[in-house]
Amino acid sequence: MKTNSSCLPLNPLKGTYSPFRGLGGNSWHLASGIILFLLLLFNTATVSSQTNYPQTLFRSPVDLTILLSGSYGEIRPNHFHSGIDIRTAGVTGKPVYAASNGYVSRIFVSPWGFGKAIYINHPEGYTTVYGHLDRFGGEIAKYAYEQQYVKESFAIDVTVPTGKIQVRKGEIIGYTGNSGSSGGPHLHFEIRDAGSQEPLDPLSFGIPISDNLPPQITWVKIYPYGQTAMVNFTSNPKSLQATGGNGTYAVSSSDTVMVSGDIIFGIEAYDYHNGSSIRCGVKSIELRVDGVKIFGQHIERYAFADTRYVNAILDYPQNMKNKQRFFKSYIAPGNKLRIFDDVINRGVVNFSDRKAHKIQYVVKDVRGNSSRITFWVKSHPPASAGARPSGEGQPANLFVWDEENSLENSYISFTIPKNSLYENLDFRYESKPPANGSYSRIHVLHDKNTPLHLRCSLSVKAENLPNWLEKRALLVKVEDGGKFVSMGGKFSDGMVTGSIREFGEYTISVDTVPPKIKAVNIYNNKNVSKQGTIVVTISDEFSGIDSYRGTLNGHWILMDFDAKRNRLEYKFDSRIKTGSNKFQLVVTDGVGNRTEYNATLIR
Repeated sequence: MKTNSSCLPLNPLKGTYSPFRGLGGNSWHLASGIILFLLLLFNTATVSSQTNYPQTLFRSPVDLTILLSGSYGEIRPNHFHSGIDIRTAGVTGKPVYAASNGYVSRIFVSPWGFGKAIYINHPEGYTTVYGHLDRFGGEIAKYAYEQQYVKESFAIDVTVPTGKIQVRKGEIIGYTGNSGSSGGPHLHFEIRDAGSQEPLDPLSFGIPISDNLPPQITWVKIYPYGQTAMVNFTSNPKSLQATGGNGTYAVSSSDTVMVSGDIIFGIEAYDYHNGSSIRCGVKSIELRVDGVKIFGQHIERYAFADTRYVNAILDYPQNMKNKQRFFKSYIAPGNKLRIFDDVINRGVVNFSDRKAHKIQYVVKDVRGNSSRITFWVKSHPPASAGARPSGEGQPANLFVWDEENSLENSYISFTIPKNSLYENLDFRYESKPPANGSYSRIHVLHDKNTPLHLRCSLSVKAENLPNWLEKRALLVKVEDGGKFVSMGGKFSDGMVTGSIREFGEYTISVDTVPPKIKAVNIYNNKNVSKQGTIVVTISDEFSGIDSYRGTLNGHWILMDFDAKRNRLEYKFDSRIKTGSNKFQLVVTDGVGNRTEYNATLIR
């Protein structure tokens, strides 16, 4: 949807054609042109200039040559990466050091996310974060252990009283691991603004890394934007593969791309560091048309509440299709990120003359290494009917990005909160017959290639659901191949209600199968005097593990949960006694199915 029907001349002082002239071709008076041009620049979401961060305040958190498997600000599923991922040679257990003097402000433990993580506040106004640890060290380990027993929970998120656990620069605070949602052994390290908790790039603080390599540009893309826009006389975007290297790139196609109407450009580029073949994200992107900067993007800081807006600058359908990561040089109306600078008309360029225009991208990494790609497009006046068939594009069900939108009929109630969309949407809905194992029609909510920013309420009418299954009913998303994926939800008044954050196909199913418990190194009446742990695995194939509780002789015990391996482990402590011990584990899934395991253990 086009949300801005006019754009400003490139140079208000001249009457010559510019691709930024208003769509109607109106001329501009000198004074009004200058004023409007300045207002456009100042009203665009901007990013402040880079701060001169202290270069010696923080030491490296590890005594390793720093090689990264992830960089600050790079695109991850539904978010920006908030720190750097430091490789640990594929092993766990390397010492992790406090990067500077301070005190522990927060201890976080979870089967997911950062796993085991430490937050340290520093008097200079920064917070450092150390994630995916294997274990904590010293006083931190003792405090975390005590809190887990106080709360009777493996997962904790504890605010530590100010000054209770003080650390010195270079003091061991823990050991590298692979906990939480980590995809392999590494240390996730962050530096945040302590006041706002906005993450900053650790490499901007002098954390040492060898990098004199310019970013690599892989593709550029040209998108028609609006009803009459065309690329090569079609309404389809055009991808152009990059060729070249060492900072200088061109496009592989020798054919000039024809464009008309409103056009958006995009780029896919990655950064590499010396001694590493792992691709990382770039720091900044700049787009110029005929030598004039029309779009800048520089990730210096952002709020965690805004990180999902990554889907507004990402070519989301392309990423869903084949994991390509195109940055679109365009600010959607519902995009609240403030990482842009010198943006004209939200990045939309209007072409309507018969001239060739020079397009250039410049991308840089955090060390200032830069690469550029230059290519040309040929403009032509709009065709009378545009690239789309006459009459197409008249929305039957227009959802407006900055309003609450809803769909309701006898079988479904779907509500999208205000600001959940990045642009206006011609929403599509249909229903299909139930599938095997479902207890409602399959409701097709638009398509999976359109992102949603906020959680949306979905209620689906249960059809032919027996009363005895009502407590086991849940919303499910129907994935490719017909696979059901649980979305949770509760049954009430003939409907199953839950929240979703993706468009797609939804129905109702049930989960009647309890979780599974498998003992790994114990069995009933086993003598465990020659071992130091109890290890079991737990799993649930549908609604997922909701809770687990292990006890020894009737008292709760701490069982470390590695969710990636479905593994629970209790390390023997004073709670296991000499003689007979009664071990019990109770596991409950998302709809209340329950499994219990009991064993007597001799020590």
